[in-house]
Amino acid sequence: MQLRIGQFVFSPAIVPSVVFALLMPLLVSLGEWQLTRASEKQVLVDDKRSRQEAEALVLNAAVVDPVLDRFRPASATGRYVEGQQWLLDNRLYRGQAGYHVFSLFQLKAGEQILVNRGWVAVGESRAVLPRLPLPTGELNLLGHLDSPESVGVVLEGMSLSSIESRVLLQSLDVAALAEARGLRLLPLTLVVEEGQVGGLQYDWAPVETISPEKHVGYAVQWFALAAALLIIYLGVNTRRLQKKGA
Repeated sequence: MQLRIGQFVFSPAIVPSVVFALLMPLLVSLGEWQLTRASEKQVLVDDKRSRQEAEALVLNAAVVDPVLDRFRPASATGRYVEGQQWLLDNRLYRGQAGYHVFSLFQLKAGEQILVNRGWVAVGESRAVLPRLPLPTGELNLLGHLDSPESVGVVLEGMSLSSIESRVLLQSLDVAALAEARGLRLLPLTLVVEEGQVGGLQYDWAPVETISPEKHVGYAVQWFALAAALLIIYLGVNTRRLQKKGA
C-alpha cells in the first residue's frame, strides 16, 4: 500500500506495521485506564473530604460504620481504663523513631474504643518502654475516627490477650484485639485532637493513596509514548520522492 502526499510517499513495511498495530492500542488503552483511575480516585478524595468536614459523630449515641465513618470527626464521653496500653511500633515523627499510643476508653454508653493518644519517642532503649500515665475521671474527648496505620497479622508470639501495662506491637488489628481480650470495641479508633486531656504528641494525617493528579500524569506519559510511536512509524515508512532530472 502506498499513499502519496505532495512530494512524499507513505509506504508502510510489514514488520513496522505489525509492531505499530500491537503497541498503539496498548499505549492508548493504558492512558485511558489511568484517566479512569484518576476519576475513581477523585471520587474517593471528595468522599474523604466530605467525611472529614461532616458533623461530629457522638460515639455514645451512634452506631459506627468502619467504612463510612472513617476520617469523620467524633466525640466520646467516658473515662480511660487502667491496666493496659498498646504501643504501635515504627512510627516516625520528624525523623525520630517512636510509638503511637493506644489506650482503652470506656464510653458511658457501655462500649469501649481504642484512643490513639498520639506519638511518643522510643527513648534511650527499646528494652524499656516509656511510662504513660492516664488522666482520671470522666472526660469528653474530641478527635477523628480512623484505623491504625499498620493493620495486619500480629507477629507470631505476640499475645493480644496479655494484660501487661504496656504491650509493644508491630501491627494492631482492632477486631482481633477485641476477640482476644473479650472487649466490646468499636471498629475504629479515635485519634484525639491536639490539646486534648491525656493527649501526647499530635501526629495524625489521613492515609493518602496516589492522587488523581498523578494518575493524570501517568496518562499523559502513555499518550505521549503513543504519539512518539506514531511519529516514528510515519517517519520510518515515509520517503521523499526524487525530483526528475535530479
